[in-house]
Amino acid sequence: MKMKSFSVCCVAVLVLVAGACGGPQLDTQTFELRYLDARTAASLIEPYVYFDRETNPGTLSTAGDMASHVITVRETPDNLAKIARVLADYDQPAPMVQLHFQVIEANGSTTTDAAIEGVESALRQLFRFRGYRLLAEAVLSGVAGSSMSQNLGGERGGFGIQTHIRDVRGSADSGTVRFDVGLWGQELGTVFETTANVRMGQTMVLGSTRPQPGMETLILAVRPEVMKQ
Repeated sequence: MKMKSFSVCCVAVLVLVAGACGGPQLDTQTFELRYLDARTAASLIEPYVYFDRETNPGTLSTAGDMASHVITVRETPDNLAKIARVLADYDQPAPMVQLHFQVIEANGSTTTDAAIEGVESALRQLFRFRGYRLLAEAVLSGVAGSSMSQNLGGERGGFGIQTHIRDVRGSADSGTVRFDVGLWGQELGTVFETTANVRMGQTMVLGSTRPQPGMETLILAVRPEVMKQ
């Protein structure tokens, strides 16, 4: 019994030594991407490619330049499976975001404007004006990296909205969008600029301004939503 136990231990040691000397078994897999470019894909999967492994290091290469959509990885089967899952999660069409802006005037009226019913309670928590009314509104749609603008109707020659979507993270109601926005008046010039990070489906008051002495205060609100594609 002692001899049998000793021989088993020796075999186990030999197996461990052989594994350490030869390194892990690697496979090669090529991933053809639809939406991600190779540069973005490489940054996502680099944590799963062990370039500094002493024996049999992992490798990552692209077909042509980093702007291509084909990437080849040599790694262990387990790591290749993880890489495939990561790429499947991120190789999706860029979400289209709709930004609904409202330009609201704070005034002395005590009447309620049904057009801003969804944001009026928030306005009354933030400000102490007697009443509010909608002056103009715009709906702009785009993906991360896109810039849009729209001229609006309304009083005092009308207004305009311009926005640049910096980043979209998450999806549906759990996602957020980060964007720059500017409000200008046809007769007033730029009256308001800010950068905001807003949850999808949430109505947020971005800020207020009084463009000129004697004018009522203007308030800009937004509600972002992910558009179904």
